[in-house]
Amino acid sequence: MVLNFLVTVLLMTAPLFVWGFSSQETASYKEQALAKKLDESSAWLKLGHYRKTLSGNFKSPILGNFFIAPDGHKNPRAELLATLDLLLDAKTSKSQCRYLARTSWLKSVLDIKSDDVEECPERKSWKAQLGATEAYLIFAASDLSSAPSSFGHTFLRLHNPKNTGQLDLLDYGINYAAYTGTDGGALYALKGLFGYYPGSYSMLPYHQKIQEYSNLEGRDLWEYKLNLTPQQVELMIDHLLELEGSYAPYFFADENCSSQMLELIEVASPGSDLTSQFHDIAIPLDTLKVVANAGLIGGEKLRTSLQTEWRARYAKLNFSERPALRSVLLKEQDTNKNYLGLSKKEKAETLEAALSYLSIREYRDQKEYNDEKYKLSVARAKLGAITEPVTITPPKSPLLSPATAAFYLGYGQNDQQDYYQFKFRRGFHDLLSDDSGLAPFSQLNFFVFDVRYTPTRQNWDLNQFVFLSILSTSPWTQLEKPISWSVEVGTEPKLNPYVNGGIGASFDLPLMKATRWSLFAMSENSYLTDIAQPYLGAKSMFMMKWVDQFRTLFQSEYLYSTTQGEFHWNHLVAGSFSSGNIEIRAEAERKDTVDQWGLSLILPF
Repeated sequence: MVLNFLVTVLLMTAPLFVWGFSSQETASYKEQALAKKLDESSAWLKLGHYRKTLSGNFKSPILGNFFIAPDGHKNPRAELLATLDLLLDAKTSKSQCRYLARTSWLKSVLDIKSDDVEECPERKSWKAQLGATEAYLIFAASDLSSAPSSFGHTFLRLHNPKNTGQLDLLDYGINYAAYTGTDGGALYALKGLFGYYPGSYSMLPYHQKIQEYSNLEGRDLWEYKLNLTPQQVELMIDHLLELEGSYAPYFFADENCSSQMLELIEVASPGSDLTSQFHDIAIPLDTLKVVANAGLIGGEKLRTSLQTEWRARYAKLNFSERPALRSVLLKEQDTNKNYLGLSKKEKAETLEAALSYLSIREYRDQKEYNDEKYKLSVARAKLGAITEPVTITPPKSPLLSPATAAFYLGYGQNDQQDYYQFKFRRGFHDLLSDDSGLAPFSQLNFFVFDVRYTPTRQNWDLNQFVFLSILSTSPWTQLEKPISWSVEVGTEPKLNPYVNGGIGASFDLPLMKATRWSLFAMSENSYLTDIAQPYLGAKSMFMMKWVDQFRTLFQSEYLYSTTQGEFHWNHLVAGSFSSGNIEIRAEAERKDTVDQWGLSLILPF
């Protein structure tokens, strides 16, 4: 009987001896945690992605299998105690390998015995193969030809120092994106605005990210090394692993790719305060500057896209080489008089441009053109070394761009009546804004309020409200003829709604630093709550970038009023000069016989 009793006691206590845990020790760890108020610590709140609500409580948007306590998503203390129970209980201690970041952090802040810490050989081996001890924040420049790319994009690169030079393509990228399925158009926009898509992190080889953003979409990538220690990078990786199987509602405006990158960086560097600076909108360009201002960025590197290289080569072709380029790609150069009439050097430049264009086509068509490239390379080699390398002037750093929200303070005259202008732009940029990190000669404005005070009438008026205004221009070449387009929705004057839109073509001209001429077929529709007054016609826009700081716009519209049965002219001349973070703008406009001019000081913030 005594023997049976001893055996029973041994069996009951065996697991505790084997794993080295005891309920008393777990209780002790929980007492330590509560005494240190770890549930209120910045590191714990950031590990749980908790945000403070208007009522002063906490709530995390993370869904799925991330939280342990039933109310863990809104109760940091309950989640902390449940975590200690799970990770330091003999029966469930293997969960330490599931929650690596929490375990690592708890080890650093509690006096946890080494016997109470599990070995996770599989995870350890995986991380050793990854070999990442550095992290980079990557900014993909905006692209207005695609709605999801309109604001730019940020993601992370985990860098293995052994991957030097071009081997850095073997690194891994960390992306946060919404799963939108096949939705498109208005449904896509509405579901994205109201958080109906789930968003989650994913890891892909970096060369695949380059193929996606740089080669396929033609967007330049800016790489910024983060000032994180190898231990902080490992904590970030551990946290990504414990987020496996979880997700959060994706909102295009604020809970997006960039805000989630900030949260990851905060987990690695809990002393930094990045996300609290964004309340309604998180624009990638702004989040990038917040990271820089926090002293977390160590260096900058530009990785130009194939599209940038192709456009640089095409821009250097003269008016004889451009028609010949088409014949080369059609394999007609042996009989084409345009090509045969070129000098030896011009032929070489044309063949090099053709090779550059085929590199883009391979990604777009998901097809290899090895035979075509080989024949062009042989033809080019026969001409000898007679061309100079194409130099690509690097664009201005996105970190030097002004903030996306801005106040406009202005003075001017409308039909010889003075007015004072107070204008607010929530985002993002207009046609004359500094285009650093943006698609050149484009516009993406939203929530713009233009209020004016007229002294002679002593009254304030809402001159215009712009809900959304997009202008996308892509230049035609001998090989491609992309559509330029525009759309604008708002109210003017006061609260009279309007919807304007147009489609057309754009052409780059070799003038000053950059020049683009766009022609549109327009439809403008005002007073939509009453009897609509549609205007149909054409618009010409001549946009010139003289230097980085000075830009001009010459615009003419010729519209036919379908209700009045008559034509109307509208001419606009505008110039913008930037100095640091401040912009000065002058505009003059004539609508039929009514003149208007104005000067404004633009203060981004």
